[in-house]
Amino acid sequence: MNKNLVIIIPVRLGSRRLKNKNILPVKGLPMFVYAALNAKKSKNKPTIFISSESEKIKKLCDKFDLNFIKRPKKLSSSLAEKQEAIVHGTRYIFRKFNFKPKIVVSLQCNSPEFNSKDFDNALNVFRKKFPKKEKKELISVGSDNCQNAAFRIMTFKAVFQKTLSTNIIVFFTNYLDIHTRQDYKKVLKNINEKL
Repeated sequence: MNKNLVIIIPVRLGSRRLKNKNILPVKGLPMFVYAALNAKKSKNKPTIFISSESEKIKKLCDKFDLNFIKRPKKLSSSLAEKQEAIVHGTRYIFRKFNFKPKIVVSLQCNSPEFNSKDFDNALNVFRKKFPKKEKKELISVGSDNCQNAAFRIMTFKAVFQKTLSTNIIVFFTNYLDIHTRQDYKKVLKNINEKL
């Protein structure tokens, strides 16, 4: 287990706009599994956890040998902030395994164009910028200059901060977040064209 680098993938089963979004198939795999297996290809060898309220997701985690964190229902509604799931997951890891990961990554599975090379490059940037700061984060930003959901890299202390960080790094990616059936079809087409 890599105690320095942990990825938490929030996987809520309910989705209002696109039903069962996080388990829709991508290259024959449930979307969150596809994202997790891509993350496993990172040369940084992260430890990956799936955070969910769903027993169905837990069974899929067992099938694909992915670490599972049972998330409380109150953190699994459409009104819950994703960061609350990351805070809960980080606390769970600390209590269950008795270590504080140096770097915690929030990876959103509805950006399945995510790839480990971009992630490794982003980690390199993250480590070089503000090297002495205990609280810093890197957010992935799309070509439209808006934050996309792909990934957010944080120091352990940044996970728990209650104020806006002044040590923010941006990393540009060209990923589309899936929220609708149209987004899903477009992303599948993009992924197939890259082969």
